[in-house]
Amino acid sequence: MLIQLLTLLCILLYGAGIFFLNRRLHAPSVYTRRILISNIGAVVVHTTLLTALLAERGLNHLSFLIVLSIIALLLGIFSVSRGRQLASLMLRPAIFGFAIVSILLLMLIPERSHMQYAMSIGLTVHIILSLLAFSLLVLASLYAGQVLFLNKVLKERSARALDAHLPPLLAVEQYFFRLLTAGTLVLTCAIVAGVLFVDGLFAATQLHKTILSFVAWLCFGGIVIAHYVRGLRGKPIILLTLTASSLLTLAYFGSRFVRDILLS
Repeated sequence: MLIQLLTLLCILLYGAGIFFLNRRLHAPSVYTRRILISNIGAVVVHTTLLTALLAERGLNHLSFLIVLSIIALLLGIFSVSRGRQLASLMLRPAIFGFAIVSILLLMLIPERSHMQYAMSIGLTVHIILSLLAFSLLVLASLYAGQVLFLNKVLKERSARALDAHLPPLLAVEQYFFRLLTAGTLVLTCAIVAGVLFVDGLFAATQLHKTILSFVAWLCFGGIVIAHYVRGLRGKPIILLTLTASSLLTLAYFGSRFVRDILLS
């Protein structure tokens, strides 16, 4: 009963957050307090919900849908931590919508097949770092999409280019590179932890995930080095970031989706 109540409350708070955020984007001076309460409340209740689920099912019982919901929560926390930054406010409804979908899937889809892990300290560190890295890099990809959108608006020289409701392009781009750098560093640590502590990382059943993860890591690392050493920026960097994020998503979620959802 507790989990059901937390689920309902979480969905209501995320829904309220989306409503108030959308209203505020058209009227920046209103709903500030309601946004703060609903946003913080949503991530707190979501954290409580996942804590209750993991306490019930066990930390060594991480399914595809639980991991998906954890990533949605991390994205929500990272976004809410940005406060009233306009770029973050524009992305937050999509992040909250993703969180609602992840919670609904978690509650509605029965999962009868799980991969259980013998949790060691090293494996725990690898999992935590992997989730943090993936969340940071997905968030960076969302900001990359925002950079593309703002570039398009500015090039079209439309009236919206001077709209006060749009965030400054340079500020969004700078934060995108900071997120990308942080995510790449955490992903590096996650890969090192995987090599050191995860058994069977290069086994046949895991090889495709390992290769895709390394390719994505090389892409992210190349982008970061090219930006800080050569000052490269612009559309090619954005598109390569989105490609690398797609590879990383396929590496982690591709086989898990087939195993935990389709084959269960």
